[in-house]
Order: sequence, then structure tokens, then C-alpha cells
Amino acid sequence: MKIPGFMKITMAFLLAAGTAAGAWAKAGPWSQELSLEAGAAYPTAVNNFSDSEKMGPMGGARYLFRTSEKFAFGLQGDYYSFAAKNQLLTSPLGGQMTARSQDDVATVEVVGRYSFLPKAKVVPYFHTGVGATYFRQVTKGEPAPGSGWPDTGTTETRQVQDTSSVGISYSAGFGAETNLTKSLVLGLETAWRIFGVSQTTFGTSTIGVPSVSLRLGWRFGPDPIPTGF
Repeated sequence: MKIPGFMKITMAFLLAAGTAAGAWAKAGPWSQELSLEAGAAYPTAVNNFSDSEKMGPMGGARYLFRTSEKFAFGLQGDYYSFAAKNQLLTSPLGGQMTARSQDDVATVEVVGRYSFLPKAKVVPYFHTGVGATYFRQVTKGEPAPGSGWPDTGTTETRQVQDTSSVGISYSAGFGAETNLTKSLVLGLETAWRIFGVSQTTFGTSTIGVPSVSLRLGWRFGPDPIPTGF
């Protein structure tokens, strides 16, 4: 994998959050948060992912437990679906075909968050996580115009590939949130996400995409937060 530096930063951050939990245990108890997010992820030229995929929707859920006024950690699960672009490829049977690859990705991560100005009405924060990725690619296509499948001479659409792999997941980014009420939280979040995939199957060990999402959360627990509006 080509992300040892990123992983070291992430593990150091999560370790700091865990240390903070022990250091400030008597200062609590602190609130917890359940949130849902929806947004979009954007294939880039990194690893040529944008050559075959279009922007796609993403969504997920996150649970956070605050260990201090600034630190929180928890679990996050996300799902991504990338729409296909037409490509001219050589089919497994030989000959040219117009192909489309649909990619679906699921991730589960241990996450940490650091809030820079926890008492502000709009709270900026840094977030990062590390975990596992399930990456599936289904490719369908039909012979290029003027040709047919070598085995039958026909031109119907066929599924020519269905492959998947399990690898590492990494994310890091920034966000900002405000309290709509004492319990409801609305945030805007950006992230750079790395999916670990099979080098043998996909020709690369990682695929990186940026994402932008809105997050709506429900905060519960003993510590009151000032209302943003």
C-alpha cells in the first residue's frame, strides 16, 4: 500500500483521542452524536479513475463519543456509487467493444475528530479515519459499431466482468457545523478518501477520491451546546 505516512498520522490522531479520553475522564461525562450524511464523490485523474467513472452519490452514518471539549472518536460507515463512462476496450474474446464499468464501494472506519473552536456558533473541525474497504466493479459492454462478438457475431450487451476486493480505507478532511437546536446539528464536510484495492485486479493498490457532503446529526448526552441560531 502507498499510504504509510497517512496511516501514521491517522493512528497518531486516534491515539491522541484515546489518551484524551483517559486524561479527561473526570471532566465529563460528555455528549454523543449520531448523524447521517449525503453528498457526492468525484473521480480524479489519480490512478486514471476519472477515465472510467463519473461523479457519484455517497451516503453514510457516523457515531461519535466526545472524550473532551475538543476530541471525539467513534465509528463511521459509508457507501459510494460511481456512474460509468463509455470506454473503447478489447473484449476477453478479442475485438473492440464499448464498455461501461459501474463501481460500488462500502467502507467502515474508526474515526476521530478535533474541533478547533468548540464554543463558537459555527465549529470548524478536522476529521480522519482508518478501516476497511469493499470495492466491487461490474463491467458491461457491446461490440464497437460495425462489429460483433467473435463467438456469435451478435451485438447484444453482455456482462464481461464482475470482480471485487477488500482492502484498507483511509479518510481525512475538514468540516464545519452549527447547532440548529440543542440536539440537532447541521454540518458541511469535505474529505479525501482512499480505497485500497487489489493491485492484480485493478492495476493499482489505491484509488483516491474527494467528497463533499451535508451531515445532519442528533446530539444527546449531558453537556449542553449553545444554539447556533
